[in-house]
Amino acid sequence: MKSLAIGMDGDIRAAGFSIGSETRLSQLPDCFVIGEKTQCSVLGEPVPTQFAVARIESAEGAVNVQLRFEQGVLVSSFITVDEIDGRHETADEFYRSVGEREVRYGHWLKRHIEFAIDQFKGGRLGVAKDKSENVFVYLHNKNNRWAK
Repeated sequence: MKSLAIGMDGDIRAAGFSIGSETRLSQLPDCFVIGEKTQCSVLGEPVPTQFAVARIESAEGAVNVQLRFEQGVLVSSFITVDEIDGRHETADEFYRSVGEREVRYGHWLKRHIEFAIDQFKGGRLGVAKDKSENVFVYLHNKNNRWAK
């Protein structure tokens, strides 16, 4: 199976499908599980939000893709890679490895884009970590008004 790739336009291509800023929930392939609609605060306003998640097996291992839809429109994609996250014996090992995981995600991203990252015109793309030190690739497309 071909690896996941991110195009200059922000489209994610993997496992025979392509997902981009025009993709709607009803157009997602069967591998995605669509969550319940919830209200999230976006720039101080309540916005109907849904997530869709898929685990995609590739030659490089398992890749997890989470899509965020606001008012039915795709605004962001988040990618984690099992091989990079690894398994940690203790919480201390997990927290100590955050810098290493950020570097490894950066290398992974460079291998899966078809352009130099500073040339990306489809929104915002990069590597980030959350408050719990989980590291991931993010892609905020042109529909995203809060991640500018």
